[in-house]
Amino acid sequence: MPTILAEAAHDGNWLLLAAVLASLAVFSVCAVILTVTDLREHRLPNRWTGALAAGGAVTLGLACLVNDAGWSRFWSMLGGGVAYLGLILLLHLISRTGMGLGDVKLAGGLGLYAGWLGWDHLFGAIVLGFVAGGVVALALVLTRRATGSTHLPFGPAMLLGTAAALLF
Repeated sequence: MPTILAEAAHDGNWLLLAAVLASLAVFSVCAVILTVTDLREHRLPNRWTGALAAGGAVTLGLACLVNDAGWSRFWSMLGGGVAYLGLILLLHLISRTGMGLGDVKLAGGLGLYAGWLGWDHLFGAIVLGFVAGGVVALALVLTRRATGSTHLPFGPAMLLGTAAALLF
């Protein structure tokens, strides 16, 4: 997104700049609240996963209206949301004790953001989320703060992976 923000400012497309900044604000607020909640309570409240998805759909949808690549970004955004949600839903169905429904709902919203930038960013968000989750799990096991059967919140890793994909 930094490239898009820079191009929008350079071109004087203040509407695109405002819409993208608004989407990042929504993402940031929801990400902090969801991360803290998932770490404390091992749950991702519908209120905040919904706010993330709705806020992203509205702000990035508006950005599509004022962007030269609007329709391709719009379809990529929708496809990203469906693809990420579908992947995590599949993992939830395969392993009932692994991914929770909060993770599934979170994935839909995160897919909108990463998908808006393109399929490569979506792929990066997914991979980085799993890598972040794996590194944290490995560190906790190596320091004996967790075992192989410990349930760890995955939402923060998903949010971190998507945030990293949005920055690069």
